[in-house]
Amino acid sequence: MDARTELQECIKNMTEEAVLKLFEAAEKMMLAEEGRIDSCPYCGNKAIIRYGKKCGKQRYYCKHCLKTFVTTTHTIMSESHQSAAIWNEVITDTVQGHSIDFTKERLNLSHACVFDMRHKILLALEDISAKESVILQNVSELDETYVLDCQKGRKCADNDNRPARKHGAKAQKRGLSSEYVCICTGVQRGAGVIASAVNRARPGIKEVQLVFDGHIGDGALLLCDGLNAYPLLTKIADCTVKNVNQAPEAEKRFFHLNTVNSLHSFIKRRYIFYRGVATKFLNRYNALFAISFRQNRNTIPALCSKLLHPSRFNYCHTIKDVNSWNLLSL
Repeated sequence: MDARTELQECIKNMTEEAVLKLFEAAEKMMLAEEGRIDSCPYCGNKAIIRYGKKCGKQRYYCKHCLKTFVTTTHTIMSESHQSAAIWNEVITDTVQGHSIDFTKERLNLSHACVFDMRHKILLALEDISAKESVILQNVSELDETYVLDCQKGRKCADNDNRPARKHGAKAQKRGLSSEYVCICTGVQRGAGVIASAVNRARPGIKEVQLVFDGHIGDGALLLCDGLNAYPLLTKIADCTVKNVNQAPEAEKRFFHLNTVNSLHSFIKRRYIFYRGVATKFLNRYNALFAISFRQNRNTIPALCSKLLHPSRFNYCHTIKDVNSWNLLSL
């Protein structure tokens, strides 16, 4: 019998009162662990001492850089009234693709509160994507997918170039048009994911280079579907570009775009479930899609630890940033 099974058997034999006390003790231990800081989030030095309280939180003083900080400095919990346990649940629901209303009902919060918390998380994911830049190496697949332009969350103005659409409505024009936003994607088989929206309709040379510049490793084999802009990536990186449509029949088993097409299906499913994503927020959600597509049982705990534990990297954003920071304008 392993330790987990043995613990479950012990809990079954406990009284209800004893179980409640056990959970209370575990919660206190968790809260105590959350408040433990080992180093300064500004300089990383461990020469820190307790320095009173600030807004009910333990304040610290760094003897090295002479700065003070609290347990939420450089975390997404900065200037938030919610506990780390609540933030942990919101991060989990965000990565797993649950709706804002689902999280609101489950945690007994307001819609506006969960919306702001979710977008602070999305902004932090964008920061992580920028800091920990994905490099496509070995065999990688490049392709683009398209989603309808969406002005969700605001009323259409008189000068808009189209009338308001209902959820599930189709584009007015047939085929690929400026009503569609292009998401350029790149997937390394078994590794990193890149997803970024930079233009409407079909991407050109400048857009493709803007998305993938600095994200292609030396010697990488890039598989694409024949878009004229992809072969020109050899000018900005030491790589090889292959058109899967021109591959010999004997090599079709290897030269394919199944992985990137799977990413596109994943994005479309999330997009439909969300009933559209406001175009101005689309790149925030692209950062989420890139992480969620490769998620495993270790993804969420590692992400929670990175966002909720103070570090030298500042993942903090304000509510003002939610409505104005790095919006996509096409």
